[in-house]
Amino acid sequence: MASLKAIGAKGVPTDLVDFELDEGLVAVAVFDDYIKASEAGLAILAMGDAYWMILHAGRYVICVVENRQAAVSAELDAWAALESGRGRGARFEYQEFDFGWLSFALYTVVLTACFVWQGRADMVSAGQVDSVAMVQGSQWWRAVTALTLHADVVHLVSNLISGMGFVFFVCRFFGAGAGWLLVLLSGIAGNVLNAVVYYPEAHFSIGASTAVFGALGLLTGVGIWAAVSDPDHRLSLPRWLIPVFGGLTLLGLFGVGDGNVDVAAHISGFACGAVFGALGACVQRWFSVLQRWSIACGALSLVLLALAWCATFAA
Repeated sequence: MASLKAIGAKGVPTDLVDFELDEGLVAVAVFDDYIKASEAGLAILAMGDAYWMILHAGRYVICVVENRQAAVSAELDAWAALESGRGRGARFEYQEFDFGWLSFALYTVVLTACFVWQGRADMVSAGQVDSVAMVQGSQWWRAVTALTLHADVVHLVSNLISGMGFVFFVCRFFGAGAGWLLVLLSGIAGNVLNAVVYYPEAHFSIGASTAVFGALGLLTGVGIWAAVSDPDHRLSLPRWLIPVFGGLTLLGLFGVGDGNVDVAAHISGFACGAVFGALGACVQRWFSVLQRWSIACGALSLVLLALAWCATFAA
């Protein structure tokens, strides 16, 4: 990134020849690398501001409206200092978001309403995970609907409590809307993987626990990425083993047992969540942009549930 001091008083880079700006715009930074310019743009979007990237003489000039120059420049200075610190091996600090307590209330309402409804309408057989129906009959919506069904009150309450505990930390890392969407996608992927593994053997399962252990997997994936990217290598063991062992310990304590526990579904949800968590942690700063669409992300989760049940009725 070019020095911000190269920006003249009128917002014109002093080291670029014949560079002109539209009225009302000022330049705040100049980059030689497109990726770095895009990352700076994401930082500006996270502030809720618009920016213009202008290619001039093989360099990328970031411009904003004139009345936002000071605020954006200060933000870019802080961003540049953070990037510089990371380059010198400093510990990267992740951003924390509001966990969105209303989303937890909605989670309780949705699962409780579905439990009451399933008892009156007997929708378990139509919405449960069915490995043969899903793989052979292409009824993949069952991977979604099964997450809303429970065997009894104890099953429901256990998933409500454990889900809130794990998802709280997921939402703190990814934001409420995006966090719940990732948990849902982890549960869906886990149910799909579980059905594929069991096929052609008939296998049935219900419950939100696949998504709950998907949330645990998300946290484990985040921990793995944080350990791998941490420049402090003072431990003799690989640092990524710590979150792996922690996640597997919790999985063993709460996800494996006798009776009607679907161990394969828990493992599948955990594995899918770990992949999503590691990938999400790579670009955690992007989720600050998604906070502007947090409600939309949460609504998308509800839409996926509604569409899955609509497909069940239509089948």
